[in-house]
Amino acid sequence: MSPNMSNASSPKKRDDSDQDQFLTILSREDALARFEAALFPRATPAEERPLAEALGYPLALDIVADIDVPPFDRSNVDGFAVRSADLASASEATPFRLVLNDEIIPCGTAPTRPVLSGTATSIATGGPLPRGADAIVMVEHTQPTGGRAIEVRRAASPGQFVSYAGSDIARGEAVLRAGTVIGSREIGMCAACGIAKVSVVRQPRVAVVSTGDELVQPGQPLRPAAIYDTNGAIVSAAINENGGEAIFAGAIADDEAELEAAMRRALESSDMLVLSGGTSKGAGDVSHRIIARLGKPGIIAHGVALKPGKPLCLAVCDGKPVVILPGFPTSAMFTFHDMIVPVLRRMAGLPPRSDAKVTAKIPVRIASELGRTEFVMVSLVEGADGLIAYPSGKGSGAITSFAQADGFLKIDALADQMPAGAEAEVTLFTPHVRVPDLVIVGSHCTGLDLVTAPLARAGLVVRSIAVGSLGGLAAAKRGECDFAPIHLFDEKSETYNTRFLS
Repeated sequence: MSPNMSNASSPKKRDDSDQDQFLTILSREDALARFEAALFPRATPAEERPLAEALGYPLALDIVADIDVPPFDRSNVDGFAVRSADLASASEATPFRLVLNDEIIPCGTAPTRPVLSGTATSIATGGPLPRGADAIVMVEHTQPTGGRAIEVRRAASPGQFVSYAGSDIARGEAVLRAGTVIGSREIGMCAACGIAKVSVVRQPRVAVVSTGDELVQPGQPLRPAAIYDTNGAIVSAAINENGGEAIFAGAIADDEAELEAAMRRALESSDMLVLSGGTSKGAGDVSHRIIARLGKPGIIAHGVALKPGKPLCLAVCDGKPVVILPGFPTSAMFTFHDMIVPVLRRMAGLPPRSDAKVTAKIPVRIASELGRTEFVMVSLVEGADGLIAYPSGKGSGAITSFAQADGFLKIDALADQMPAGAEAEVTLFTPHVRVPDLVIVGSHCTGLDLVTAPLARAGLVVRSIAVGSLGGLAAAKRGECDFAPIHLFDEKSETYNTRFLS
């Protein structure tokens, strides 16, 4: 495969040069299309699960009802089973007298006596309709008379207050279609049909491996120059959120032999392998070299015109997807959600993710690199004329920028900026967003945490956006915040803040 090159030099030649497509930049759309073309169509593995354990799984096969629901004609109300023909002329002026049979039909009890002309049988809601009866008269529409009889003062029509067998679900009817995600309502429909087990799409097992000499697992002592492995935890959680079963294999040092052995073990026992780190030009980055030896066709794309996420590596080894995410947490999560989630959900039999979107105004100019689709995380606040989307400036190495943002906006690859005041579509990280009750924009101070903590415990949403002192003053002037903390020193007066407040 010879991908079209854009903004990239020719890759270095070496023995595995047919797989060395390192940083041969593909567009986002081209890379995703090639990745999906190498994976699909493919058989969808299925498994049978008890109904109670099928929640959240998509059906692998259609479900067809084996019985009628309800399985018999039944009453919808408490009243009397009657022959409607007997009551054709009943009215307030000319009530009709019916003799009660010596039987009461509660729910769950089969009737034994037929309803003959001129008679009625007491019946409870859900009770089976006795032979001879074709309608139900509500208790409220009758009047007791002596000698075990009732008077009916209104006519009844055939089928009145009766649910006929199969009126809800008919035997042989397709109740649920393959691909339907099982929720509580679907479980109720299956239970009504007497179905105890269903065939669902088996969750794809996804092995997760973090790579890097510097990684330490949370809970372990942090040695000098080391960092905690964030990606292992967050990637595993994102896999589980999108229909996969994450199997975390730990962090592997940048040793080629050790890493290759770990990758081979992971592929043997899983349907997909996701690594993070080891995709850029560092001397210790060996993951992409190993892929060439793991199976065909190998690397599909290595380098995508995304920001963050340019070093993303996509591969397919003997039918199994292998993904190497960038090492920085924000880059890893953006590329995972944008490029990997569509493939993962398709393997899991789930529909494409439906993201909630809102329109917001951008308060400041956002510069962008021409030629790369850029995703910018934003925090939403309420402005005078609608939502305001503040971009996060912490960079792709900051895990807080991803965790604290409400969503992200996209800058097209052909644009070099998004001007201040522009309207942008923001894709939300959650289905709903609650704009903060208190907005603090400006210079950050840890002392604010002491002040805002009681407010948060009282149920208020407090948002602190660190954009610097001058940015906070500008936000206050535009009416976009409640407080603007500043730390500005005036050299002439040798004082803080006072001169700038004018």
